[in-house]
Amino acid sequence: MLNQPIKTHLPSVAQLIISLIGFVTCIGSALALFLLAKLSSTVQPLAPQADQSIDVIVWVAFLFSLVTIPSLIYSIRRLARLPMPSAQNHSRLIVSSLFFLAIIALVYLVYTNPDVLSNSIVKVLFSFITVAVPLWWFIELGQNKLNKNSPQRFWGLINFQIFAGLPIVLLVEIILFTLALILGGVWLANKHQFAPILMTLQTQIMIDPKDMTAVINQISPLLQDPGVLAMIFFSFAIAIPLVEEFLKPLALWFFIKNDWTEVEGFSAGLVCGASFALVESVTAIVSLPQDSWTMLLIARVGTGILHTLTAGLTGWALVSAWKTGNYKRLAVAYLISMSLHGLWNCFALLSGLGSNLAVFANSSLVTISSYAPWVLCILFVAMLGMLFFMNRKLRRTSSYPPPLLPLTQDSVG
Repeated sequence: MLNQPIKTHLPSVAQLIISLIGFVTCIGSALALFLLAKLSSTVQPLAPQADQSIDVIVWVAFLFSLVTIPSLIYSIRRLARLPMPSAQNHSRLIVSSLFFLAIIALVYLVYTNPDVLSNSIVKVLFSFITVAVPLWWFIELGQNKLNKNSPQRFWGLINFQIFAGLPIVLLVEIILFTLALILGGVWLANKHQFAPILMTLQTQIMIDPKDMTAVINQISPLLQDPGVLAMIFFSFAIAIPLVEEFLKPLALWFFIKNDWTEVEGFSAGLVCGASFALVESVTAIVSLPQDSWTMLLIARVGTGILHTLTAGLTGWALVSAWKTGNYKRLAVAYLISMSLHGLWNCFALLSGLGSNLAVFANSSLVTISSYAPWVLCILFVAMLGMLFFMNRKLRRTSSYPPPLLPLTQDSVG
């Protein structure tokens, strides 16, 4: 336990505000949606599927509100100048490995008995646990025998990423997506094939917006245009990685200090990336039907190590650049992270579309898609190897165990 300084720790103030906003937002959203659903059901009963979807959202919001509690406690204790626990340097890799093995059994249970997920609470709880445990294991593998983040910094990074960093990423992506739609609409408006599709779309929206079969049938020939195909793959393989890899370690841009070590930058980046993946993966799989849940969960494990590793690389390179003034390493790390992300998105898209790629009238894409799952497996193993390699590299180049810094020098706890 370390004694507290007299000076108010401003990053702890920011941590308290962000965590409090996150807690109030999650609890408020859950309660508002719950009450709205109950009031609506008194007027007109909801369909069972719609009722379950609302329950799922309510429980997801509630679970994420619980994530804010440790951060709130640590920041309040810090500001109250109470003794704080120091960073624990012993490895938790074995414990996280045992939990990882346990969730494999849990996933197998769901695979053999999909009806387990018919209950909304169970579905959300299983989704949260089966996503969070592999991410925890990736963090521990990357931090094995390295100086770990203090508990306050760990939970502060998670809360910043979930309630500040991720909304900023989504906002930027929405703005870029809107601009892409406008530019794409202007480009398509000049193509004679698009005019009848636009007229059909306007008519269908007025008649029956739920039935878009006629529009889809007319869009199929348009998808055979190489320009349209290039735009789709550009968005997934370049634009999205470009934004996310730049903004994922946003917490480090705000809170990093010159006295941070490269190990601390790498560890903090791992936590930021895992937090990003946690929200992205949980919200993706909770909305799935029971028979598709297991397969997407397995795919999201790969996405989890992607986000964890790339943010860790960027965090390590950021600290290195700011300490030495040499930004070449940062540029290389960013390019590697973006390339890994782009490759993963590209082959994940090909794998997901599968036989539906025939609509693009491009036989080579259909052929490549059959190999896409294998390529994703190779990428997963390669990223796991990179995470292990980075851990070994940092263990060799850093003195272990490093001296504990006074809490006055701990920028996020």
